[in-house]
Amino acid sequence: MQDNIITKNAKPVISTRGLVKKFNGKTVLRGIDADIYEGEKVAVIGPSGSGKSTFLRCLNLLEIPFSGTILFGDEIIFGSDYYAQKDKLKELKAARRLYKKGYDDETVKSIRQEINDLKTLEKSLKKELKEHKAHAKMLKATSSREGALEDAEQTAKLITTVSEKIAQTKSLIKAEKAKEKARRKQVREQLDENLLSKMSEDISAQLCVTLKSKSRHKKFVSEMEKTIDAHRRMTGMVFQHFNLFGNLSVIDNITLAPIKTGLQEVKAKKRALRAAARKGDENAKSELAKLPHKLEIIENARKQAYELLGKVGLQDKADVYPATLSGGQKQRIAIVRALAMNPSIMLFDEPTSALDPEMVGEVLQVIKKLADDGMTMVIVTHEMGFAREVATRVLFIDEGVIKEDAPPAQLFGNPQNERLKEFLSKVL
Repeated sequence: MQDNIITKNAKPVISTRGLVKKFNGKTVLRGIDADIYEGEKVAVIGPSGSGKSTFLRCLNLLEIPFSGTILFGDEIIFGSDYYAQKDKLKELKAARRLYKKGYDDETVKSIRQEINDLKTLEKSLKKELKEHKAHAKMLKATSSREGALEDAEQTAKLITTVSEKIAQTKSLIKAEKAKEKARRKQVREQLDENLLSKMSEDISAQLCVTLKSKSRHKKFVSEMEKTIDAHRRMTGMVFQHFNLFGNLSVIDNITLAPIKTGLQEVKAKKRALRAAARKGDENAKSELAKLPHKLEIIENARKQAYELLGKVGLQDKADVYPATLSGGQKQRIAIVRALAMNPSIMLFDEPTSALDPEMVGEVLQVIKKLADDGMTMVIVTHEMGFAREVATRVLFIDEGVIKEDAPPAQLFGNPQNERLKEFLSKVL
């Protein structure tokens, strides 16, 4: 295990506060507060579907959160509560609608529950009736066998009995629905106008809050679109499934992004310096002459790529195509590709889950070397031994919240959370 190297006045590389993410109405992250400090190796563990990968993808905005704040250093790269405010407005409107229609009356709720129970019973009886009819059909096809007549008579009685129960259940459902309708009418005639007025006032107030939040959100998203690429360059991401370009050689896969961004940066600097030079800025003219040309950018990117390939033992694979590589080699190339952008932090999303068991070790060895070199990392992993050995901290996420955050020795040796104890008992 690595020593925890956080100094007293250290600032986090990435921080999240109240991070919430929803997919199709289902809440995946329920308010994540986390700080990742420079030099830390943070392992994120938890059961499948707990929100681990979603949390990681939110850190570089591959997934846009529902609400909350993400800071990269001192810069807020995401901060919005618009969708949360919008949901609150929907809830207030729904509450008023239910009250006006009488659905939130306790008697009505009880009747509706009885109707649901009866519908469940009806469904079960219909299934039973279908089975009896299928059995009767089978008996008809084998009517010549001994005892078939008695079986057919018994099945016919069962069909009659179940059919009568279904009819009775339908009658009860109809009666309960009439009772519900009458009760709802009674409730609507006795509505508290003061309460309705208060509900309307709350909705109006929430509407103002939501509209202001929407305006801030639109402005923030507009600004975020201009800076999101710059942020992603600082956060290297390694996925479960490599995502190498099959039509490019290994060296071209690695240098594609550094060359493209390098050329873009030079182009932007040239534009700014030329504008300054036209205004008579002599320094701008000299700076313009110092800018690297295209061939220099390409050469520097390739040189760095070869150096990184040497670190992972794959320099001899520079000119081959991904299809000729093993899974472990592809993942090492994917790591090198992310490192080529000189990120401040590396994010690993279950980097060994798509590998054969014998290839896992070679990839983990590369990540260990990065850890030894001081790279800040967040690793979503199911490799508990690796998390124990390499991480400075381990986050246990379950049901979209961090339920335990501790050094590996404490988290694995003396877990405090009951759900964590249960999880570890199954994976260790």
